[in-house]
Amino acid sequence: MTLVLLLLFLTCIIAYPLPPNQPQKRIPVTLVSGFLGAGKSTLLTNILTNGNRKVGVVVNDMAQVNIDSKMVKQNNYGTSDHDIVELDNGCACCDASDELLTSLSRLVTLSDLRQQADDAEPFSDIVIEASGISDPTGIRRTFQDAEVYGMPLTDRVKLKNMVTVVDTTTFLDHVARPALVSEEETPDLFYRSEEERERKEEKEREWMDSLSPGLKEAIEAGRDKYFPTTATSQTSSVSQLCISQVEISDVVILNKCDLQTEENILLVERVVQSLNPRAKVLRCSRAAVDVDSLLTYIGDGEGVADCGIVDDHKDFVRAAEGEGKEGAHECEGVDCEHPSHDHSHGHEADGGDCNDPDCSDPSHSHSHSHSHEAHDGDCNDPDCSDPSHSHSHSHEVHDGDCNDPDCSDPSHSHSHSHSHSPTHAHGAIGSFVFRSRRPFHPSRLSAFVKSHLSGPSPTALLRAKGFCWMANSHTSALYFAYAGVTFEMQCLGRWWACLPRSSWPPSSSEAILSDFDPSPLVGDRRNEIVFIGPGMSDPKDELRRLIEGELANSLLNEIEMKKYEGCIREGLGEEVEETIDGEASKIFPLPSDFSINDIQ
Repeated sequence: MTLVLLLLFLTCIIAYPLPPNQPQKRIPVTLVSGFLGAGKSTLLTNILTNGNRKVGVVVNDMAQVNIDSKMVKQNNYGTSDHDIVELDNGCACCDASDELLTSLSRLVTLSDLRQQADDAEPFSDIVIEASGISDPTGIRRTFQDAEVYGMPLTDRVKLKNMVTVVDTTTFLDHVARPALVSEEETPDLFYRSEEERERKEEKEREWMDSLSPGLKEAIEAGRDKYFPTTATSQTSSVSQLCISQVEISDVVILNKCDLQTEENILLVERVVQSLNPRAKVLRCSRAAVDVDSLLTYIGDGEGVADCGIVDDHKDFVRAAEGEGKEGAHECEGVDCEHPSHDHSHGHEADGGDCNDPDCSDPSHSHSHSHSHEAHDGDCNDPDCSDPSHSHSHSHEVHDGDCNDPDCSDPSHSHSHSHSHSPTHAHGAIGSFVFRSRRPFHPSRLSAFVKSHLSGPSPTALLRAKGFCWMANSHTSALYFAYAGVTFEMQCLGRWWACLPRSSWPPSSSEAILSDFDPSPLVGDRRNEIVFIGPGMSDPKDELRRLIEGELANSLLNEIEMKKYEGCIREGLGEEVEETIDGEASKIFPLPSDFSINDIQ
């Protein structure tokens, strides 16, 4: 990464030097993301033709931006850049055929040349159109790394606003799509037709055939190692990508609302707000939004552009906990007696009957009583003989399907209808936080993932993400990530407790310490995972109780915890850490089919 940025630094300086004696005004940059077909090009056209602001735009495909040829003006500033199209209204388009920072440098150079002219104004804004299969986190990191390495370009531009365009007619389908973003699994995302794909492959074959035998052999041998598929195709499914585009944004534009019913728009809106509670959500048709308010929404640079994965996580945790105090409960595993968890032989605070047939606790009520809601539900116990209970085979007023395989009542609907979409809802979409200060047992956590988070899940869970601590390592800070229908465990690096304080960012020390546990053996190690889905804000929700119970049972028990602590030695030097991890991984090995990827 360092070498790449250094080369970009030299390229920007040599190819596009900044004119001397110019005021160093930083031009605010807005990034526009969104999946293919969402309406990004239409939005860019509206921005370019708004008539109020002088905007420079970096586009992926100039032909896709609908610019009236009468608006195109002749270049009068002495540059020979044929990839920049200037408009009479003071805006300009730059084709993103080069690397992003190079394209930005070209627009900055044009802006400075215009400022020197008597009849033109510099750009008030720059807008970048991200590829439809680009994850905005990568582009955000490019800007942040450029600032860290002191690239002069960052003295002139500042990423301040991140916008995502959502196609309300296809978003929910994409969220439920598990296929990887790759030419092999999803060619429709890369080619307009099969003929276009075949033409590209034919050109590649012709180029390879033109090479010398030795060079051709070397390229073929090293293709997988040195020319792999893109990072997106390696790590992201369509569902992961669409969810990430929504999460990393200051403004989410719900486009094509004229093609949707109000009910479906509300569902998309609820999903978007649950995925990104900090974003401003706008409805529109044909990407018609107020350009001035869009480009100036985050004017102080304190939006998601200045955040990292830790900042994002803390924002989501705060939002989840804001929905109810229950969501902040910290689970202590098998000894937990929290009433919302289903892994103890306890009872709700309001007093419930004991359903354990082997229980002999005299303080528990073992009467055959049933708790019926205010709607006077029927008793479903086939062995019940209590005359006060209604045993009719009835259904709720919403006319749901009958699930009794032995039912022969012709008035009941026995159709085999069910939804496996991650957005089908039996209640409002909400969230909760699962917390624990003891690690997961790798095998039990792996079993939980395979049961509930692998492949197209029949559960209603939409998203799960957060820090994860597994007992096979005392040093690795993991990130638990489930999106739509895809699960991935990522390694973020080391826990802060493993590093000397001299290595901590001085400005972040207070925030880092806020995550520390009083126990020196724990430090900032923790499980802190946000779960998002229908009913997740309700502690009594069946799926939430299932998740909490199984995750609690996946934590180390008391005997296992003592074994784990026995692996820990005093001191935090590198050799000691390696010793601890080596011993821990022997006692709590990671299953061979449970992979952990480096964060991209």
